[in-house]
Amino acid sequence: MPIAQHHRPEPRGILQDAGELAVLSEDSGQVHHRYAMVVAFNSEEELRQALADHHCAYRDGQAIQERIANG
Repeated sequence: MPIAQHHRPEPRGILQDAGELAVLSEDSGQVHHRYAMVVAFNSEEELRQALADHHCAYRDGQAIQERIANG
């Protein structure tokens, strides 16, 4: 009989912005990225899980939906 595996739900990020971005963090200071995406999570646990698993799914945020709609 197979052992039941408990599967954590995949963390769901929200694509907040994309393009040329500058990121400010306590560890690295300001870092400029020419091609980048900002994906936000609803909780620190979801962020940690996405980083640990090296995998996440995302949905478009409002600004991205408007950018797509307006071309």
